Amino acid sequence: MTTSTGNFAELLWPGIKEIFGHEYSSYEPLYEKIFEKKTSDKAYEKEQGVTGYPLAGLKDQGAAVSFFDLLQGFQKEYVNVTYGAGGVVTREMYEDDQYNFINQIPRMLARSMRETMETTHFNVLNNGFSSETAADGSSVFNATHSLVGGGTFRNQLQTSADLTETSLEQACIDISDFVDDQNLKIRVFPRKLIVPTALQFVAAKILETTQKVGSADNDVNVVRGMIQGDAIVSPYLTDSDAWFIGTDCPNGLVCYERRAADLARDNEFATENLQFKVTARWSQGVTDPRGIFGSPGA
Repeated sequence: MTTSTGNFAELLWPGIKEIFGHEYSSYEPLYEKIFEKKTSDKAYEKEQGVTGYPLAGLKDQGAAVSFFDLLQGFQKEYVNVTYGAGGVVTREMYEDDQYNFINQIPRMLARSMRETMETTHFNVLNNGFSSETAADGSSVFNATHSLVGGGTFRNQLQTSADLTETSLEQACIDISDFVDDQNLKIRVFPRKLIVPTALQFVAAKILETTQKVGSADNDVNVVRGMIQGDAIVSPYLTDSDAWFIGTDCPNGLVCYERRAADLARDNEFATENLQFKVTARWSQGVTDPRGIFGSPGA
């Protein structure tokens, strides 16, 4: 599509006091608060899991110790995808623009790319109960994530629940029970509560009071000390009931930046049209599902 003087006839003459609708305040980058951001120099990146050793066996006097194999774990592949947007303006439109509006196009394209980044990253959570998978091939949030050494673990509540102080406490307990791929206990802590805009006040009531929420007794709000800071409120989460907890487990939510957003402009020789474009290349996903815990709500 090409923007010509016919598209913006009102911008060709003096008299307009304000031009509105193309500039609004934007959210600070949110996906960087929950994803571990890495750089990439290839078409795709692979993250490979390995196991440690299982529990030691009983050694009888004079007998040999038990020897075990280290096991190759699950692998996650991140394919870097290119995203782009652009606009074309006739030379006449550029020349006759009385309000310098055309020169705002690069800023608008940059905003478009920022929104695309936020949307694709948070879709990892939006689709985490269905199509988005972790390294083991199961949906990101699953009750039967496979352990390489045998067995399963879960990173969702045994019974899905809305966000309350009680359900958040249970989620923290479940995170404390995480095991590695040899079924050994590991030390993982809940760190970030991630909620949609519909749950921002529920989250604030839970995290910002020192006593038990909605109660006259003097019980301590124990969750407040486990989650760091305020909740991360994201308008890019599409389910108003779903909520999530980011943990301190490494290689959980991961994103690779292959090429940062690149703005460019050029003139087409034959038509004299002015072309603007922005492109970027990245990938995102979940390697270790222990890095995120979720509930779709009741």
